[in-house]
Amino acid sequence: MSILRSIGAVIAGMIVAFLLVFASEGISHKIFPPPPGMNMSDMVQVKAFVSTLPLSALLIVLTGWLIATFVAAWVATKIARGPIAGFILGALLLAVGIANAFIIPQPLWFSIASFLIYIGATVAGVRAGMPGFQPDA
Repeated sequence: MSILRSIGAVIAGMIVAFLLVFASEGISHKIFPPPPGMNMSDMVQVKAFVSTLPLSALLIVLTGWLIATFVAAWVATKIARGPIAGFILGALLLAVGIANAFIIPQPLWFSIASFLIYIGATVAGVRAGMPGFQPDA
C-alpha cells in the first residue's frame, strides 16, 4: 500500500464525508429553518435554537452523519486497498465530532449517539470496503 494512495484515500473520504454531512444538515435546516436574522456564530443563539429543535431534526442530522461516515470509510478503504486509511478517516471524523460536541451546544444523548455512529459506521464502512468482503449470510 502506497503512502500517497493512503493519503489520497483519506482526503477523498473526508471530501465525501463533508459533502454528505453538508447535504444532510442542509435538509434539516430546510425542514427546520433557524429563525430569521439568527446569527449562527452566536453560541447563545445557537444553543437556544438547538434546544427548540424536535427529535426528528436531530435524527436527520445523525442519519446524515451515519451515512457520511459509512460511505467515506468505504471510499477511503477502497481507494487505499486496505483498512488503515478507512480507520484513519474514521478517527479524524470522530475527532471532529468530539470538537463539534464542545463547540455547538447539543443534548448529551446526541453527542453519545454521534460518537457511537462515528465508531460503528467506520468499522462497517471499512469492512464493506475490504477486497473480497462477503457480508454475513
